[in-house]
Amino acid sequence: MKVRRVLAPVGYRVPIRTIVSAMVLAGVRWDAETALMRSIEQHFGVGRALGVSSGKAALALILMALKRLTGRNKVVIPAYTCYSVPSAIVKAGLEVVPVDLAPDGFDYDYDQLRKKVDGDVLCVLSIHLFGIPADTERVKKMCEGTGIFVVEDAAQAMGGSVGGKRLGTIGDVGFFSLGRGKNMTCGAGGIILTGNSEISTALDALVASLPAASPVATAASFVTLLALSLLLMPTMYWFPAGLPFLRLGETIFHEDFPIRRLSAFQVLLLRHWRRDLGELDSIRRATAAHYRAHVVSARRSSEQIAYLRYPVILSVPAHKHVLLVAQDGASLGISAMYPTSVGAIPQLSGHLREYDFPRAERIAQSLVTLPTHPLVSDKDRQRICALVNAVETSAPDSALGERLQTSCGGV
Repeated sequence: MKVRRVLAPVGYRVPIRTIVSAMVLAGVRWDAETALMRSIEQHFGVGRALGVSSGKAALALILMALKRLTGRNKVVIPAYTCYSVPSAIVKAGLEVVPVDLAPDGFDYDYDQLRKKVDGDVLCVLSIHLFGIPADTERVKKMCEGTGIFVVEDAAQAMGGSVGGKRLGTIGDVGFFSLGRGKNMTCGAGGIILTGNSEISTALDALVASLPAASPVATAASFVTLLALSLLLMPTMYWFPAGLPFLRLGETIFHEDFPIRRLSAFQVLLLRHWRRDLGELDSIRRATAAHYRAHVVSARRSSEQIAYLRYPVILSVPAHKHVLLVAQDGASLGISAMYPTSVGAIPQLSGHLREYDFPRAERIAQSLVTLPTHPLVSDKDRQRICALVNAVETSAPDSALGERLQTSCGGV
């Protein structure tokens, strides 16, 4: 383990004073959850908002509620996405149905999606990966009159909008994640949004039956957030990054996870959520604009997207390994992201009917993401752009990564 400056791929520091004051207020603010959910409902213009323990928990509860309403059992998802999505589907006892991606991005190949929309489909997930808006309206039109619900996964897109509509509110039901690497965090958590009264009633019954966070879990959240507030600083992140048992940066398929309500402590951490989210998303947009202007492989995109991470699809798949080797020396928060398509997740081998998703696999082999969080300095941005460009403008060379690794201090 070497003491050095290391940039985390995602995350931001919750101020220590905010963490401590939330813990103090948790014992006296009994109305905090109701107030938080009402403010979210008003801001997003929905009839119901519910807080739960994670984004995975939010999706699993949504699927359980929809299953109660129709009895159908297939859930359609893009073949390249966060592993938490299929893990929540399995948790809800439903069938994962992946569909390959469009040639030009992370959304569905809609010709293939149309073939999957049948009478056994419970819902189609429209996923705003990295904060990039998927075409949820197109999914809705495709599902009209079929009894198929549209679930909007805005786990990585809280604060985003498209066509004047806020992401998370366009489908029949949507959700955000409040995990420590997301747009807004209370350490761990999720928010469900819906304007559909039938779905709302089913969700209310499920959430009412959930256990509250235990005192031990609340204490663990408090200690974890205090530690993160200190250790996420680039001058300190070398320490957790050097501990293998923390598995930082690994993509994990969670075969089981707790589903419970938000604690009072977590709720109170979010009491200034609207102000904080606006400030954080503004920083992410500015950093993304720098990458868009200076990275040779950057794709054209809207200036309004507050990228949770900035995705770069490298021109040659072999460049990914080279860049990640160089990144090990530079410690600039460049991430490999999800290592496979959904079809190649080992834990799903007994659950899937199809396994071949060539465009999703091409993305897995070629995609890296660049950090956009508030701890990325101007110098970091310049070094990140220079490192990506050095790899992208070179011929594939297995030794290039090592050469860049030794010289990255001057990049």
